[in-house]
Amino acid sequence: MSQNQAIIIAPTGELMDGGFHGPTMEIPTGGYLRQWRKSLGLTQSMLAERSGLTQSVIAKVETESVDPRASTLRKMVGALKREEDPNQAHTVSDIMVSEVTTLLRNDTVQAAIDKMVLGGISHLPVLGETGSVVGLVSESSLLKEGVGKGAFVEEVMRVDYSMVDVDISVEEARRLLGEKEVLLVNRRGVLVGLVGRIDMVRALRETA
Repeated sequence: MSQNQAIIIAPTGELMDGGFHGPTMEIPTGGYLRQWRKSLGLTQSMLAERSGLTQSVIAKVETESVDPRASTLRKMVGALKREEDPNQAHTVSDIMVSEVTTLLRNDTVQAAIDKMVLGGISHLPVLGETGSVVGLVSESSLLKEGVGKGAFVEEVMRVDYSMVDVDISVEEARRLLGEKEVLLVNRRGVLVGLVGRIDMVRALRETA
């Protein structure tokens, strides 16, 4: 792969060739990333710290001695973009709600109602015994006919929630929120935030 070539990353995180015509994000190759890093006055170790990667990984990507994962490229590009324009939102981590109110399977519907009303929130992720997300309670979940306040959350929670990586771009999140009410954000499988449509609207307002 030459320095002037580019690869395409599909929303699923797969690396595609240039013939892919769906929603994509074009990512510069290793040589271009190296030039970009140097133009910002960053060393490999500084970029590693900002991106959450190791210096060894940065070096291998820049020399194109490995085929990097889509998530690795996203982290590098996200870090470089934030360094280039720190006031601009680039990834969902820049706009997400990081203090997420959650429920447990055996919490009651009454507990969910109280958390929603008192917190002014519309979506509550449900955590399992290991702390991983197992479901989502929304306002519509609580409005189901025949649901009593003493029922357990696991009886009304949705399992069709959308989980995304913390490093996906704001543009990709915006596309997904056109179809989904909310996105749960994870880092290495751990819930770290939540992005709703109103969060995206706020981000659009701030960049207008």
